Amino acid sequence: SIAGQDYAGKLRVIVVDDGSANRDLLGPVHKIYASDPRFRIILMAKNVGKRKAQIAAIRSSSGDLVLNVDSDTILAVDVVTKLVSKMQDPDVGAAMGQLVA
Repeated sequence: SIAGQDYAGKLRVIVVDDGSANRDLLGPVHKIYASDPRFRIILMAKNVGKRKAQIAAIRSSSGDLVLNVDSDTILAVDVVTKLVSKMQDPDVGAAMGQLVA
């Protein structure tokens, strides 16, 4: 869903695979997004937990804004645009969307 965002700005996506046990099955997915210039895939050698995976992504980021999304989250196509618009206000330090199960 992040690849399908209707966002006019520059979008860079860092995907962290935190030592998936099913990495062989994910190989074709990694290849699809590895050829997309917006995406960078980080394959961690072993599972070190969600927080360390997030740290790896943040350390690899270079944008003005960072959006953290879990792999099982499906975003509406306008989420990035809406969150970025909220961040234009200098009094806003963070924004989040509403999660619906």
